[in-house]
Amino acid sequence: MDQQRQTRPLVIVGFVSLVLSFLFKWEFIYSEPAIDRLLGSIGLTAWSNDNSGFHYTGIMSIILLIMGLFFLAKQYSGKMIFVFFLVIILIPTNLFANVYQSSFANGIYALEFQQDGSNCQYDTNDSGIVEGNCKISIVNHSSDVVTFRVSIDSKYDHNRFNVTDLINLKDHQLKLDANEHRTFNINFRHLLQSSKYQSVGGELDIFNLIIDDDDNTRRL
Repeated sequence: MDQQRQTRPLVIVGFVSLVLSFLFKWEFIYSEPAIDRLLGSIGLTAWSNDNSGFHYTGIMSIILLIMGLFFLAKQYSGKMIFVFFLVIILIPTNLFANVYQSSFANGIYALEFQQDGSNCQYDTNDSGIVEGNCKISIVNHSSDVVTFRVSIDSKYDHNRFNVTDLINLKDHQLKLDANEHRTFNINFRHLLQSSKYQSVGGELDIFNLIIDDDDNTRRL
């Protein structure tokens, strides 16, 4: 009994550490953890080098996970520690997002970008113009019509060429009816400005999306 009383504070610290570990990676309805957005709102960065390098909040999440499992091991067996580890690892980082979007969100905050069903293909024609097509899969979880614009998030190293800087989709205004899921086909053309890159072509399968309307902007 005395041993349980002594280990109880450690167990509480362990569970609190696991919860904090999850919160540090929780994305909710965004493409980045909520903690990262909070830091950005007060002028701090979650990365050591702009959007690359060491991810401070990711490192903190791992430290809290290890610390939580260490304290829980004071009372629970190895099998239970492994179960706790699996739960934290397997819980989706967008937990509660669909429930929130279906029940409370409106406008662009009710939209879900499905990256698995989205990609861009592009090539350069004889005139040096990059032509391509993007398939953008988006779900509207709300019961209202949503009108919005999209663009490819072009976070990149400015010293290197990046094709996302060429893909301009902002001129296309899109609309989704209530509870509609649609894959938009959007064509784009862009003249290569630099003679350094005479021809580019390929496919973009993994990218983040910026969705905006007249009042709000979201990164997904």
